[in-house]
Amino acid sequence: MIKLKNVSKFYSKNQTVSLGLRKINLELGINEFVAIVGESGSGKTTLLNVLSGIDTYEEGELYINDEETSYYSKEDWENYRKKYIAFIFQSYNLIESYTVLQNVEAALILSGYPKDQLRIRAEAIIERVGLSDHKNHKATKLSGGQKQRVVIARAIAKDAPIIVADEPTGNLDSESAKKIVELLHEISKDKLVIVVTHDFTQVKDQATRRIRIFDGEIVEDKKIEKVKAKNLPSLEDKDYQMNFKETIKMVLRNLLATPKKSILLFVIFIFVTFFFAFIYGGFLYAQTEQSGYNPSFDFAPETRIVVNKKDGSPFTEAELSEIKSDSKVRTIIENDYALDYEYSSSGRWFMEKDDVYFYGQFVLPVSYLGNDYKDMPEDEVVISFPEYNFYAEPYDLTGENITYGVYESNQVFKIHKFFLSKEMTDIMDGAYRSAIFVHDNLWQELTRNRGYEYIAKIGFSFEDTFNQKVDYQFQYELVRENADLADDEINISRDLVSLSEGSIEADLEIDAFYELFTEENITVNVKGIESTNGFEFRGIELNSKFYNELFSLDKQYQISVFTNDGIEARNYVEELNREKIDGQQVYMAYHPSSAGSGNQLEGLIFLVMNFGLILMFGVLFIGIFFISYVIIKNIINSKLNDYAIFRTIGANKTTIRSFIYLENIFVAMFAYLVFVIFTITVTPSISESGFLYVLKFFNFKYTLYLFIFIVLFSALISRRYLSRVYHDSVAETLRREME
Repeated sequence: MIKLKNVSKFYSKNQTVSLGLRKINLELGINEFVAIVGESGSGKTTLLNVLSGIDTYEEGELYINDEETSYYSKEDWENYRKKYIAFIFQSYNLIESYTVLQNVEAALILSGYPKDQLRIRAEAIIERVGLSDHKNHKATKLSGGQKQRVVIARAIAKDAPIIVADEPTGNLDSESAKKIVELLHEISKDKLVIVVTHDFTQVKDQATRRIRIFDGEIVEDKKIEKVKAKNLPSLEDKDYQMNFKETIKMVLRNLLATPKKSILLFVIFIFVTFFFAFIYGGFLYAQTEQSGYNPSFDFAPETRIVVNKKDGSPFTEAELSEIKSDSKVRTIIENDYALDYEYSSSGRWFMEKDDVYFYGQFVLPVSYLGNDYKDMPEDEVVISFPEYNFYAEPYDLTGENITYGVYESNQVFKIHKFFLSKEMTDIMDGAYRSAIFVHDNLWQELTRNRGYEYIAKIGFSFEDTFNQKVDYQFQYELVRENADLADDEINISRDLVSLSEGSIEADLEIDAFYELFTEENITVNVKGIESTNGFEFRGIELNSKFYNELFSLDKQYQISVFTNDGIEARNYVEELNREKIDGQQVYMAYHPSSAGSGNQLEGLIFLVMNFGLILMFGVLFIGIFFISYVIIKNIINSKLNDYAIFRTIGANKTTIRSFIYLENIFVAMFAYLVFVIFTITVTPSISESGFLYVLKFFNFKYTLYLFIFIVLFSALISRRYLSRVYHDSVAETLRREME
């Protein structure tokens, strides 16, 4: 039984309180067909809403099978509606974007009807109400009588013990109204049917009881036909929850059923995704601009990655091939230590022209520039000069000669192509550095044959006249070969040690390129060593034996990998650090983090700058979040009525939450997919000067971060909206949508 004892209902609007129901006392049970009549505004619909649990009451008590409900939460009322109530509304309250079949199926799905029988059951019910020919028509295309039949079909599908109908014939002609009432009577066996109507004559042949409402009070309660009212059946709590697959199908149905709204929502998420991508990319770009150059490498373009192995072993051909095969790798330079030695005007390369001078030239293989120069003759070079290499205005040096000096001999090369350094900043390390690109065969000669000065760690120890051990250690000093030295002899420049010129017996230790070489009882000659340019050489000369043992140039202990741009270099470093080659060590030649440099002041500045960036981007995030929320809220608000209808046919808060979250997340993910496809498509052709350049920062890690961020953003939007859906009762939501 449903029992109301002194139940009152009040409405508050614009600081005015109005009466809905006053001191209602009523008992209703199974087997009754109850007609509630009264004038418009008398409170009959309010009474129906309270009985069905879609509206609350403020005073008194409502009992369901003698159980009090005044303590019921929204979830309890949802469970009550789900177990006991099937609705038939005057305003139909169909999911307008659904077809007839989908509206009926929705009630079956939410009630946990077996999936393999669901479609058969839905079509049988639709045939019963005479709408088989319209089952695939959307609700918006139906007449009033057809819509009311769909509502009844949905009520039949739910098979609840209580059927509540609010003016089910109010919008119908007399013939259609008669058919609807007969259909209601047909399905009312062993149920409690409560019909609100303004015209009792339409239901007088079916009604067993008439209740008249006036001004919120029951003024008549007449039993027309004597029936034995029974308690409501004792139903178990319907804790059925749609599984994930069913929920996904329903969510996709919701999105596809309202294409215009879904497309507009998609456009908004596209905007949000790209906006945050540019913000995040700009943040990453700003971080790279906060640090200085790496002092460990003289040649340090953003594209250079130095790779060696922790155990000091050389790279295998398979490992080199694997690195070369990566799409981010533009080229590899072996024997890369030769990149970090600058040549000056007093050194190797020079020009015999009065209006051109050199300072600090790097030598690289021409393959570094790509395939455009693969056919360059061996006696030609490509050069890149900064403007200050010219006394007067710079001009094209293509076709001019440049001289390379090797000890006592010189070799003349023709300039194959000339560039100003500022034209090559994408592959060089600044507009003020010079470079000479030689044929790859000459590069091999320069890095393998005599006459080249290498950098190594040198140490030797000996006992002085007082039998005390004396150690000398030199970090990264120049080393070259002197074939005239004996097998157990080396020369060390007197500028490196505080020793008189002469020879001493010592133990030698040399470390270069991660291989340690030691030798006992060698003769160390401390002397002034003549350089090729007439000045004194400040470094160490090794004999051929030591030199060849130290520099095993047929093996590659260290290489430099060059990518297409600095962002790809950073991305590739992260790939290598994920153990692409076991035991490798990877260094960026360009831009170490100032915060990690060991300088406390620099570290503080770095942190302050990053705090400022985070604060700025945080403000932007909050701004775009609320702007997006306002726009998206207006889109989703148009679905409030649909969510309220779902609540009337058995959807609880968990189900509604799943719908709202997943609809937004799916649209956000699709927008994110468009961003990923766009980024993959355009980034190969993006120049550093273009505004899309920041998209190149999005490697796998940062793209994943953006994905997580977009999903969380959509979840935040959904969370705020869910509270909006449940702010009002079902009746208030439906009533507002009708206004």
